[in-house]
Amino acid sequence: MVEVNCPLCGENRPEPLFQARDRLGLAKGEFSLVGCASCGMVYVNPRPGEDELAGYYPKTYWGERQAGVRELFRGVEERLKEGYKLRAVRRAGLAGGKILDVGCGRGEFLYLLKTRGFEVTGLEPGAEAAGRGREELGLDIINGTLGGAELPVSAFDAATMWHVLEHLPEPLAALRELYAALKPGGVLLVALPDFGSRQAEIFRERWFGIDAPRHLAHFTRAKLSEMLKRAGFRPVAFYPGGARYETAMLVRSLFPALNEKKLRALGSGSPLKYVYKAAQLALDAALLPAGLLLDGARGSTFTAAARKV
Repeated sequence: MVEVNCPLCGENRPEPLFQARDRLGLAKGEFSLVGCASCGMVYVNPRPGEDELAGYYPKTYWGERQAGVRELFRGVEERLKEGYKLRAVRRAGLAGGKILDVGCGRGEFLYLLKTRGFEVTGLEPGAEAAGRGREELGLDIINGTLGGAELPVSAFDAATMWHVLEHLPEPLAALRELYAALKPGGVLLVALPDFGSRQAEIFRERWFGIDAPRHLAHFTRAKLSEMLKRAGFRPVAFYPGGARYETAMLVRSLFPALNEKKLRALGSGSPLKYVYKAAQLALDAALLPAGLLLDGARGSTFTAAARKV
């Protein structure tokens, strides 16, 4: 475990908030969430080192191909995600140009943008996912991470990060790197779980958005705005994550054992993986009305649009 300073202001004044465990069952013990006494940012401290942390991600994070119905389920989920991403792109006024997607996975969303006239580039740490995007979809995907890929300066009209920033050890440095990679006036879209949401308040350490130890920093809209400004951006707008994400977060916070059981079954090849996935989908459908209400009352995820000034 590594002691770290606040990822927003850099001070070392942590105040304990609560303990959280790994809801996927990959990491043992509990992890401490602290609030910075100087700026109020919430983050995990101490946290696993980067090499150890990589072992706490299931293989599905890195684009490993799955078999049969499971791959079909994954494809349906990706199409649903692409819908909210495309809406955010449209609301930000983006209609073309060069766009970079950080943490692009296999590149399904990049392919969708490409068919709409964008010139696309992806950055993806998972070697298999990046390779599949290049080979199967013909996309320009760099296998690497921010801080190591040496992005060109002032090269992109827009950049996107869909639920990536909260995973990064140095989120402020990542935003500054993207600022340098964007052209003047370029737009950045960042999607995140909202630590200031009703679900976060209700479930606290049991909220699925905590996702300890993989989520290293926990953002409210105000804290993201402050970090964007420190990186040089001007925050422009916030868009709700939508009922789909709201309902999925609600189901996984209410029934956390399903995730762990599903992951174990997937790892062992047990056919029960289909049962657990079907149960999640049924609960998603049943609780959609609750998700719609919660999304309207400060949903558990949001997308922020910012501009390089």
